[in-house]
Amino acid sequence: MWNPIAVLGALQLLVGACAAATHELNWNVTWVMANPDGLKERKVVGINNQWPLPTLKVNKGDRVVVHMHNGLGDKSTSIHWHGMYQNTTNDMDGPSMITQCPVALGLATTYNFTVNQNGTYWYHCHTDYCYPDGYRAPFIVHDNSSYFYDDYDDEMTITMSDWYHKLAEDIKPTFMSLYNSTGAEPIPQSFLFNNSISQSYPVEPGKTYLIRLLNIAAFVAQYFWIEDHTMRIVEIDGVYVDEAEADKLYIAVAQRY
Repeated sequence: MWNPIAVLGALQLLVGACAAATHELNWNVTWVMANPDGLKERKVVGINNQWPLPTLKVNKGDRVVVHMHNGLGDKSTSIHWHGMYQNTTNDMDGPSMITQCPVALGLATTYNFTVNQNGTYWYHCHTDYCYPDGYRAPFIVHDNSSYFYDDYDDEMTITMSDWYHKLAEDIKPTFMSLYNSTGAEPIPQSFLFNNSISQSYPVEPGKTYLIRLLNIAAFVAQYFWIEDHTMRIVEIDGVYVDEAEADKLYIAVAQRY
């Protein structure tokens, strides 16, 4: 017998499946030269011979397929999707020697998972200390069902990070040493704001902006504030929260607001 409720449920499932997209990307991880603070050009980890790395933007429910080739030539690598729970896809998480082997020189791997979360995340290398060398970028998951979806006119993403003129592999011996008994962290040469020390963001009076803040630093926490303004906090680390007002934020390494 025809069941209208069952048919409606099937249609809803079909619409949901059609709405989800697959983002298939081919990434060749290579060294490139960059000078983000204008003080020293140095090697950084690029994707497809470009740096800064691409911001990955998807919708909740989308599938992500990234074919990553290790073209660095001198070290193994990987990608960790920071903040992704990876339920049922644990082998896609990315930390070397935990959920996968490092991807050796000249080899490739494919990351394939569905994003059933929402909010502000980032991706970065999880092998041989290389993410401070520039191998990190935002991973944004849009969600049109969020309780604040209709409350803002536009959005922007802002990353904050420390920056070192030495490669991470050259910083490691002094930092990861028994002679560094206090655990003193290296002193950065610069602080970057969206991979630069010179940025401006035009805004219009009377408009509301959703600002995604990410601390993608290696060691240094950051304070963020907007002069003469308060902010409504609606999400922390990918989790929607009851609105809270703040005039200044302390953002630890890897944390997102």
